[in-house]
Amino acid sequence: MKEPADLEWKGLPTEAASDRFLPPETGGSWDDQAVPQLRLADLDADALADFQRRSGAAEEGGAVLLEQLQLFHLKRAAVLLFHAEPEKLVGGAYVRVGRFDREQGLVEQHAIGGPLFAQFEHALALLEAHLRHDPDGQPRAPAAWPLPLTALREALLNALVHKDYASGIPIQIRLHDDRISLWNPARLPHGWSVASLRTRHLSRPGNPDIASAFQRAGLIEAWGLGIDRLLGACRVHGVVEPLLRHEQDGLWLEFAYTRALPRQYPRSAASRTFSMPTGEVKSAVAGEAAGHVTGEDAGEVNIHAAGEERSHVAGHVTSEVRRLIGACDGVMSRKALQDALGLKSDANFRTLYLVPALEAGLIEMTIPDKPKSSRQQYRLSAAGQALRQQK
Repeated sequence: MKEPADLEWKGLPTEAASDRFLPPETGGSWDDQAVPQLRLADLDADALADFQRRSGAAEEGGAVLLEQLQLFHLKRAAVLLFHAEPEKLVGGAYVRVGRFDREQGLVEQHAIGGPLFAQFEHALALLEAHLRHDPDGQPRAPAAWPLPLTALREALLNALVHKDYASGIPIQIRLHDDRISLWNPARLPHGWSVASLRTRHLSRPGNPDIASAFQRAGLIEAWGLGIDRLLGACRVHGVVEPLLRHEQDGLWLEFAYTRALPRQYPRSAASRTFSMPTGEVKSAVAGEAAGHVTGEDAGEVNIHAAGEERSHVAGHVTSEVRRLIGACDGVMSRKALQDALGLKSDANFRTLYLVPALEAGLIEMTIPDKPKSSRQQYRLSAAGQALRQQK
């Protein structure tokens, strides 16, 4: 796969930056434009079947499915969603993931191509694998992961749906020992700023047809809540909110492995720790917690993991995790939990329900030292039972 400096458009004309997000009077968005040379036979049958499985669509053939998605005549969105190698037609239509050592040297890199749904699955698997082990290669339990997988999932979905695919540059993810950064070549809607993304806003996808397909697959909602879910997952996990900035013709999201101070900490204590290195912040939180936590925190479920105090505010637990807590009755297998929730998608169950509940310490494994064991089952932890009783 070519590097960004060598990328060129193949089959699709290069547009000026002003044409990437077309106003309604010009005929729609970039992903809405037809690709005259594309034929139905050029699309990947496995990718179409995968979408049918995700969305629960009837198996009526690729042509009917694309018609339902309003992708006829075959559009650029169809190339990205269902072509086996979309980067052959759209330059930079892949995700690049690099892992760096403590000296910022590149250790390994991956170029993840294929249909967008496959890119999502493979990139998310790499992120999860990175969280599973510490810098020395020792395994971590989900509750001890430095970042919530749910937040990274939302960041990845936002990047794939809102990317400026006319840029010819891939999404880039950098994995470090103390942070994960994601850069997405995206343009903000007219009149928007980074601050707009952090407030309640209507959904304004840069690629409406791609967003519609991801919504039908059950991966996103159509209410502009992606950033809310991302920030909420960080609060539940007890880490600081990611740094979000718009520069270099794209959006940066940087997730630091830094514990968040509980909200009841005095401003003076917070100001002292913001200038500390990550390790010192962790020590400060653990050492000062007992002196600042008061009876006002009765609504919080406190969990101790790896010697650190973590506060999980019941109001910040996602609705998916609450449903899982309500469905967990005694000791249950993963399949039993998924069936109890009535969920068809394994990926959605894992990333939206199971992993966040494990990360929050609300459910626990019966065989924690062998997380991938075929005999693995799950049960409510003491914190999960306390949360369930509050309902």
